[in-house]
Amino acid sequence: MERGQASAIASPGEVTDLLCEFLEVAVTLLLSIRKLYPAEIFERRRHLNVPVQWIRHAELRDHIHSALTSLHSWIQQGIVEKVAVVFFDSNQTPVERFVFKLNVNQNFAASLPVNDIEYSLRTFLIKLSVSEPLLRPLPQVSEDDRVLL
Repeated sequence: MERGQASAIASPGEVTDLLCEFLEVAVTLLLSIRKLYPAEIFERRRHLNVPVQWIRHAELRDHIHSALTSLHSWIQQGIVEKVAVVFFDSNQTPVERFVFKLNVNQNFAASLPVNDIEYSLRTFLIKLSVSEPLLRPLPQVSEDDRVLL
C-alpha cells in the first residue's frame, strides 16, 4: 500500500508485535555492524522493505528472539521504558551501550495507521544500517567478551 493512502489502524497487540520484531532486527543489525561475530553467520534479508543483516546461527538467533519476546507483555502494558544492548570487554567492563527508549502510549498508538508505525521503524533501521562510519572502533574483542541484552 502506498504511503498516504488509508491503512488499517494498529491494535495494541500489533503495535507491540511491530516493536518486538523491530528490536530483534535492530539488535541483530548492531551485532553485524559492530562485527562481534564472523560475517559468515549473517545473511542479507529485508525487514519492512529495508535490507538488513539476519543471523543464520540458530542458537544466537533464538537467544535474541526469546529475550525480546519475553518482554512482549511488559511492553504492551507500558512497563518497559528502555531496552539496552551493552557490549562488555573481557574484564566485564561495558565498552559500548545502545539504548532503545520505548515510550508506548497504547491509547495513542492504537489510533495510528500500521503504515505510519512501519514507516517510522523503517526510517530508524535505515539510519542504523548506515551508522557504522560514525561509531568508534570497539576495543579488541576476544571470545570471552559478552553482549548483554
